[in-house]
Amino acid sequence: MEVILRLLIELRLVLIAIVAICCAAFVFTGLSALRELRRAMFRLERSIIVRRAVDAWTKAGLFAVLGLIIWVVTNTSPESVTLSDAAENPLAFTPTVEVNIAEPTPMPTADLAAAMAQITAPAAEAPIADAVNEASPVPTLPPTETPLPSPTPIPPTATPAVSPTPTQLPPQEQLPFIVVVTATPAPVALPTLGPTATPTPLPTPTEAPTATPGDVLVADCPNPGAARIDSPTAGETVSGIYVVRGTANFPGGVGRYRLEILRPNIPGWAFLWENYNAVRDGVLMPRFDATLFPPGIYTLRLSLIDAAGQDTGIYCSVQIRIA
Repeated sequence: MEVILRLLIELRLVLIAIVAICCAAFVFTGLSALRELRRAMFRLERSIIVRRAVDAWTKAGLFAVLGLIIWVVTNTSPESVTLSDAAENPLAFTPTVEVNIAEPTPMPTADLAAAMAQITAPAAEAPIADAVNEASPVPTLPPTETPLPSPTPIPPTATPAVSPTPTQLPPQEQLPFIVVVTATPAPVALPTLGPTATPTPLPTPTEAPTATPGDVLVADCPNPGAARIDSPTAGETVSGIYVVRGTANFPGGVGRYRLEILRPNIPGWAFLWENYNAVRDGVLMPRFDATLFPPGIYTLRLSLIDAAGQDTGIYCSVQIRIA
């Protein structure tokens, strides 16, 4: 347990950073789901988006609680972990060096009066002086410094100025007298030109305006025998409540078909209708409310899905105009 706690304390910042990144990612996912919820218009689509937002917020909350638990566990008993580490590793302690500064020993002062009495005492008092000398050591006087004689300054001697010697120039070679004759050019008369004619600019041909063709709305049904939209047709204007007709024949007889719509300037297909019954030249969607969409050009798509829930790749799309 101590090993796990020590590992958590060492990797505390890394774990908390990972948990914070995961929590922020799920929070961002929840916010994006809320933005998609504002644009959703159908009940099934809104329920799926709400479920995804709730899952993202739940995971973000779990990661936040996990980070709080890691922080609390790593900060509750740091002293016990530190003491156990110190017990297992005696080198972990930093040795404390204690420096004892010894007080200097006072030097004995010289007793000059006793020294002069010893020198002037007669020879009979020598044993007493010797006993006194043995009892108290005679300090040695420091030698006196002998001052060095200062050098006598020598007055500076004036140096006579030496005049510079003139430098003789090399002898120049004398050249013979040369006469240079210069020719004066005669003026050249320029011919007088007549008045210049100003060219008349040619008219620039103007291209004829090209007519802009109108929007051509098409239908794309690669397999009309299995998936086909008969009504509305390509380019038809739809308004109010509309009945979508066509054919949805499942491969193998089992599956379902789905109707979706592509809105202008909005990426992704929006869900409209889904049915598990095959339709042959009948009603695909009994009630298509065109009033829910603003005017514009839309694409209506019919796609077939097999029994396993996989897209078969069989589809039919028709471009219509909603007024």
